[in-house]
Amino acid sequence: MKCNPEVLLVDPPKEPWWLLGETVMPPLGLLYIASYLKSKDVDVALLDCQALGYSWRDLRSALEAIKPSVVGVGGPTCYSYKALEVCRISKEVDPSITTVVGGPHFTFTAEETLAESVHVDFVVRGEGEETMYELVKALLQGGLDVKKIKGLSYRDDLHVRHNPPRPLIRNIDEIPMPDWSLLPMDKYKLVAWGSKAIMTLSSRGCPFKCNFCSEWMFWGGVWRPHSPQRVVNELEHLNKRYGKEVFWFADDTFNVDRGRLIAICREILDRGLNVHWGFEGRADLILRDLDILELMRNSGLFWVLVGVEASTDEELRSYNKGLTIRQVENAFKALKEHDIITQAMFIVGSREDDEASIKSKLKFALKLDPDFVIFTPLTPLPGTQLYEEAVREGWLSTRDYSKFDFAHAVLNTKHLSSRDVDELMIYCYRKFYNRPIKTLKGLLSRNRFRRAINAYFLKFFLKRLLAP
Repeated sequence: MKCNPEVLLVDPPKEPWWLLGETVMPPLGLLYIASYLKSKDVDVALLDCQALGYSWRDLRSALEAIKPSVVGVGGPTCYSYKALEVCRISKEVDPSITTVVGGPHFTFTAEETLAESVHVDFVVRGEGEETMYELVKALLQGGLDVKKIKGLSYRDDLHVRHNPPRPLIRNIDEIPMPDWSLLPMDKYKLVAWGSKAIMTLSSRGCPFKCNFCSEWMFWGGVWRPHSPQRVVNELEHLNKRYGKEVFWFADDTFNVDRGRLIAICREILDRGLNVHWGFEGRADLILRDLDILELMRNSGLFWVLVGVEASTDEELRSYNKGLTIRQVENAFKALKEHDIITQAMFIVGSREDDEASIKSKLKFALKLDPDFVIFTPLTPLPGTQLYEEAVREGWLSTRDYSKFDFAHAVLNTKHLSSRDVDELMIYCYRKFYNRPIKTLKGLLSRNRFRRAINAYFLKFFLKRLLAP
């Protein structure tokens, strides 16, 4: 790591999400911003503490050695306190360091953050590339008043000020492709598929408006895709330069546009890329594209995550999902027919949930029989209507943001405490994964990815969930 960069972007020391074990994935938001700054001739470095195995003491030592002028940090709600700790340590190392936070959590809590966190100088709200560049230019080169920078929040004479929001970048192909050389690429790995796997993005935002999701609000309800050529250019670069073969598209909803999906598949095939890829998508869009599933499979598709969420149409309507249970069932059937690994996400702990309704979701999960399933407690993230309602009505069992990690229930239902929800969530995991015959079939599958994921979860749950 070079010394004296103008800007140091930091992904804090943190523990991986419990279900993903030793998975380490790149901080894509920071990587995009670092790449944008670098393209504008800003001297920037990126420090991924989790990938490097850095402790807080290591981070302090790094800051003392690197001596940045500006430190930028972000992260989801559950890691927001770690981002604030980076700012605090930065100020202790050198009070002249300017500290900046950004991302969805800090966008929606900008007032709270600046009012309560004296170690934070600026909050970049919304899409960060242009705002961060203008801020860095104003701080280090002069000539631009911070009061004129759109999308910026800060303190001014002890008052919190919020500049007007910044419009979204219309064509995100104009944003430079991530400069992966800024990261320790040999450190990244994904669950059962190891260091050949990496996470990337092909679009920003989502046109759907599920009421528990803060992402569509952060991106203004707009979906902006990279072109198929740009998407595959990045896959090809990662494959040939870094030996990556397995790609997870971390898009909020990957399969929005049928034409783009077809073009991506054909680009991969035309270039002869031997890659494998997975995505999170909607069941209704999978059904729309039944006739191209074979094309997708031939181009490397091997894994699809579907947000099932519920076991009744009524609950799906309450989430504004715009789906039906029948569509979900038919989508899983089609994916299985094409030997594509299936992952289902279920929400437990909605306001109407009781023990019976949560167990009905388990029953539906068993009926769908995906390769693996994740049960997550309904988590009201800042920025959502659900969060505002939960705060107003006193439904939250804690305001500790570190617990908003989709592994701990923070919401009391009408019938259950958050502790009850946690216990039922673990019950669902035990029942779903403690099925020796299913696991044996997975271990004997001809699909090597299915064998690998079954071996991973067998080892994981024997160790974590089946222990006395």
